[in-house]
Amino acid sequence: MSDLISAILDVDAVSLDIQAKKKPEIIRELVNVLGKTGTVTDVDRVASEVIAREELATTGIGNGIAIPHCLSDSVTGTALAFGRKVPGAKFDAVDKQPVQLFFLMVGLPGTHNEHLRLLSKLSRYLYDPDTKAGLLAARTPQEVVDIFSGREGV
Repeated sequence: MSDLISAILDVDAVSLDIQAKKKPEIIRELVNVLGKTGTVTDVDRVASEVIAREELATTGIGNGIAIPHCLSDSVTGTALAFGRKVPGAKFDAVDKQPVQLFFLMVGLPGTHNEHLRLLSKLSRYLYDPDTKAGLLAARTPQEVVDIFSGREGV
C-alpha cells in the first residue's frame, strides 16, 4: 500500500458537489463515487460497514472535516474518496459544526497499522489552513489530487 495520499486518491473518486444532506446518505454517495473506480467490489456492503463504524464514534473530526472509514474485504486495496458539500451538512462532528470536506477511506483487513498511518497523515494535512482552503476552492478533481501531490512533494 502506498503511503501517498496523492497516489491513492483517484480523480474519478472526487466529488466536488455532494448532493446528500444526512450522514448515512453522504456515506452512501461517497461509497458510490468510490465504486465507479472499481476499487469497491460490493458498494452496499461497504456503505453498511462504514455506517456501522460511524455508529461507534463519529469521524467528524471538527473544523468542517469528516473522515469516515473502515476496513473491509469488499475492496481491492486501500481506497480513498473525497467529497465536498458547501455550505456543509450535519455529521455529528465533535465541534458540532457543519462538515464541508469528506474523505472516505476503506482499507483491507490486516492493514490496520497502514490504515491508521494514512488517517493520521490525512488529518495532519487537513488541519493545515492552506490545504483546507485549497480543497474548498478547487474547481476540478485534478486540483484536489494536485493539492496532495504538492504536500507530498510528488
